[in-house]
Amino acid sequence: MTSARRHPNHRPAATLPPELRRTSVPVPVRAWVGAELGSEVVAWRRLPGASTSAVHRLRLSDGRSVVLRRYVWRWVLEDEPEVFAREVEALRFASTQGLPVPEVLAGDATGTAVGDGIPALITSFVPGHAVAVPDLADLAAVAISIHEIDASTFPYRYAPWYTGAITDAPEGATEPSLWLRALDIWHSRLPGDRFGLVHRDFHPGNVLWRRRRAHVVDWASACSGPAGCDVAHCRDNLIFLGGFDVADEFLRLYTQLSGREHDPFWEIASVLEHSKFPPERIAVSELRLRPAVAAYG
Repeated sequence: MTSARRHPNHRPAATLPPELRRTSVPVPVRAWVGAELGSEVVAWRRLPGASTSAVHRLRLSDGRSVVLRRYVWRWVLEDEPEVFAREVEALRFASTQGLPVPEVLAGDATGTAVGDGIPALITSFVPGHAVAVPDLADLAAVAISIHEIDASTFPYRYAPWYTGAITDAPEGATEPSLWLRALDIWHSRLPGDRFGLVHRDFHPGNVLWRRRRAHVVDWASACSGPAGCDVAHCRDNLIFLGGFDVADEFLRLYTQLSGREHDPFWEIASVLEHSKFPPERIAVSELRLRPAVAAYG
């Protein structure tokens, strides 16, 4: 389980790519922010939890606080060249739908204005803290508020992750046949679920709480898609943050409050949408796969 003193997204520095191990806010970036917002950057600190981009809270000379996200890890841009545009569009779309998200203040899509070639996004700073195991009914209600939105006009559509990364049972699997059956289901049995707005990386680390009010951050993977992928992904995180009982209770509350059934396909997809399977993940994954695969007979 994650220590209560750590952000739920905490990753040891050694597991982060070199670009994210030591990040700051260089002078040209601070100058760009000042020019865009009409106020000088006087202080900054790295925010916890970011594992694919550099995220800092900036304090401006006029007293405002804003958040700066810079896509310094080149692999992200190579793998998802639309990541900057998607996040900007997702934040603006979510805001028009009344969701509690940061406001887009300024952006440099190509890093040309800054001069370093690194896309940079400035958003409003939203108060609150990520909680590893928050009130699960509240967490489910936040997820439902996202999934109920008609996203038919949103330009990004659901697509599975890492489909080519795993083609066989991972090394160390105790039940190779279980993994092979799961892979077959994953590739051939995509449900025809109703599409709505999905965050695509919904979990406790991306929900900031202040009392019982929540803000949802990190919309870089948002799309129009099936709610089940968000629910299963959140369960995956909750298992490692609080255990199976916590993840199961989240699912129970989500289905009760939403009136939707949760297709076991999404548990299978959640397990397989990873590029690495250390021993701890293999053990947990097999516990998830057994009932999900069994549901298919």
